[in-house]
Amino acid sequence: MKSFKNSAFARFFTNFPKIMFANLLYTIPSTICFAIFGLIGYLTGFQNVIVWFLGIIPAYPLYAGLVMVIRKIAIEKEDINVLDTFKTSVKDNWKTFLINGIITYLIVTLSVFAILYYYSMASVSAVYSALLTLYLFFSAMLVATMFYVPMMNITYDIKLLQVYKNSFILVFGKILRSVLTLLAVAVPTAVAFFAIMLTSNVWLLIAGILVSLIYPLFYTYIVVSIISKPLQEAVGSFTKKDDRYVVLPKERDIEKEKKLMDENKDSEYVFVNGRMIKKDKWFFNFITTYKKQKSSHYGSFCYI
Repeated sequence: MKSFKNSAFARFFTNFPKIMFANLLYTIPSTICFAIFGLIGYLTGFQNVIVWFLGIIPAYPLYAGLVMVIRKIAIEKEDINVLDTFKTSVKDNWKTFLINGIITYLIVTLSVFAILYYYSMASVSAVYSALLTLYLFFSAMLVATMFYVPMMNITYDIKLLQVYKNSFILVFGKILRSVLTLLAVAVPTAVAFFAIMLTSNVWLLIAGILVSLIYPLFYTYIVVSIISKPLQEAVGSFTKKDDRYVVLPKERDIEKEKKLMDENKDSEYVFVNGRMIKKDKWFFNFITTYKKQKSSHYGSFCYI
């Protein structure tokens, strides 16, 4: 019973005021950003997703704050100052999240165009139906990849390109968790979608406001709660201390890396120096380094 009270599920309700406050710190400015670009589209007559979704870019740096607050409350089980934690995370990660915002904007915009096009052409040819199915699968993989990116950005000291590579690998390396997360977020997403599609006039306005203010909270809390365990298993724990992941020194510790290999013997990938790489590639580098260190000890190269 004690463990349940301290679970991420229970902490959602016991810490709801704090989580909601963090959510509002993100959603209110984000809603304003989307409203501005919606107004620009209306005034210029250029009303489509290319303009409407531009709000993602300036709003995304604030998402770093929401993810950090939820991570602290749901996973690390800390009693935090929400405003300070939110501001610090945004300050530390805004540049990276701005780039993430641009990437997310491109993914969302291109996906919407492609899906709508293939859907409209599906009745013309079976080829388009097949392409639609294929692109829906591809889009699901991109969405699953983006589950891991924000958490990895705020938690580990890894280059952005490596973050995306690691995130894509985790989608398949932790496929059950990835699918579970997709199914879990599908519920609030479907509710939000139908709330907007099935309403009109003043009710549409109310539904739009409620969705924009509440949906990010449920989406982010679900994602962070489900992916944190596999992320820590694959990359490194962040629940014991708040320090960012510290990479191994340039002068590699063979014994430490061998221990790391043993700990990850059931996984196809191993995490070394902030990079997730296949074991066969890592083992080749490991043996090469070992031979070089051994040869330098004897003053000449040796070959195994």
